Amino acid sequence: MSTNKIFKSVLTVTGFSVITRGLSFVFKIYLSRTVGAEIMGLYQIALTVFFLFIALSTGGISTVLSRKIAEESAIGNGKKSLTLLSTALIMGCTAAVVCLAVAYLSLPYLGFIITDERAIPLLKIMLPALLSTTFYIIIRGWFWGNKYFTSFSASETIEEILRILFTLLLVSGVVSGINGTTGLALAFTLSDVIVGIIIIVMFIKKGGKFTKHGDFLEILRPATPLTIMKIFGSLAGTAVALILPQGLIAGGATIAEATASVGRISGMANPLLFAPNAIIGSLAIVLIPELSADNAKGDKLRLKEHVSQGVTLATAVSGAFMVVYASLGKELTAFLYNDLPSGEYLEIACILLLVMPIGQMIASTMNSIGMEKENFISYSVGTALMIVACMILPKYIGVSAIIIADGLFLLTSTLLNVYFLRKSINGSLGILKTLITVAIIAITCIILTENVYGLTGRLNDIFALIVSAGIGAICYVILLTLSGMLDIKTIVFKKLKTQ
Repeated sequence: MSTNKIFKSVLTVTGFSVITRGLSFVFKIYLSRTVGAEIMGLYQIALTVFFLFIALSTGGISTVLSRKIAEESAIGNGKKSLTLLSTALIMGCTAAVVCLAVAYLSLPYLGFIITDERAIPLLKIMLPALLSTTFYIIIRGWFWGNKYFTSFSASETIEEILRILFTLLLVSGVVSGINGTTGLALAFTLSDVIVGIIIIVMFIKKGGKFTKHGDFLEILRPATPLTIMKIFGSLAGTAVALILPQGLIAGGATIAEATASVGRISGMANPLLFAPNAIIGSLAIVLIPELSADNAKGDKLRLKEHVSQGVTLATAVSGAFMVVYASLGKELTAFLYNDLPSGEYLEIACILLLVMPIGQMIASTMNSIGMEKENFISYSVGTALMIVACMILPKYIGVSAIIIADGLFLLTSTLLNVYFLRKSINGSLGILKTLITVAIIAITCIILTENVYGLTGRLNDIFALIVSAGIGAICYVILLTLSGMLDIKTIVFKKLKTQ
């Protein structure tokens, strides 16, 4: 793909991603103020268990499908994409049916692991969406591998819009007999099914059709380690929703307080913390087919160049958010959610933004070039440390245990993946230099932002928040530019060497 096409693709995916995440973020503000942290916590607990079953049904199938399609297209065998899709769909949908049966049979026993049993009826309502979610996740993998980035991204935006509309309808009390928590779960399921139907229409319009399946092992072998990784990832999310409340209760909190803490972390702080993914995820989506093609052609030099550029841009973007969160976390969540504790958590947790984008880009790269086993090893070690920390620390340090647990996971898995990747491509990626540069610039801007807020806060809180965040962000961009990190020729959009 040429430089201009990469640029346009990143802009397209980023545009849709910003719209999707923006809608989601604004709506979570509405929900947090409407239903409160406790009900948000119940919803997040049910959602976490649901995504654990999704990890079991889809696993790494979508990622492997997109990589296989990109590789086949790179060597002139693009017609095989529909065979690969049919193979992936049979595997995924069969697994989804099995998961659905297991999930319903497990419902009477979930009270043993879910601290707040009020979340179980919500999960029961959400479970039918296992089939539709599995189906359209795999179809999106076909869009992704064929570089239909507009269709890929538009489907996510449509999903978010429908979820918001159904939630507004069912949570607001317009439909009698449906309360807030039930409305949240029912809106999730209804919107999910409709999205599945819409994606079928988009698929057909792109010339897609369902053909005979191919060799299941061609998808199954590389998907297996990714599937286990996604299960571990879902278990890690489950650690927040299930293990954290138990630890907080052991430390003296009530069930309601523990559930509210889950709501604050998952429903308030994390949407802000993961906001950089609107851009970083877009970059990964566009680069992954390119990385797969580079690897299929044996072009290690171009592969390394793509990875280095992706890591640099991702870290630079993430650092801008860290500046605002570290200096204005409490003020931000007080303004958005009318909630200070979530801001206190955000101010500390934002340190993870230094490592998070690096880990995401490196892991995506390894999955794109057939290094799923190495990525699985790194992920497993990191996840094990994280779960142990989640089990031990909450009793002693409260919700801060999640920050330490996430930090252990990110540092361990990222360091191991960097080691494996450097060994594979025989070269440095310049990650340490990028990390140090962003950290120094971010700390400088954090200090400036705090001082500006201190000076302007006497006038008006909202005015001070906007002015100080704006000045901090502008300072960050200027310093990055002076350092050379934002030189457009040295990041993603520079003239790439061609064969």
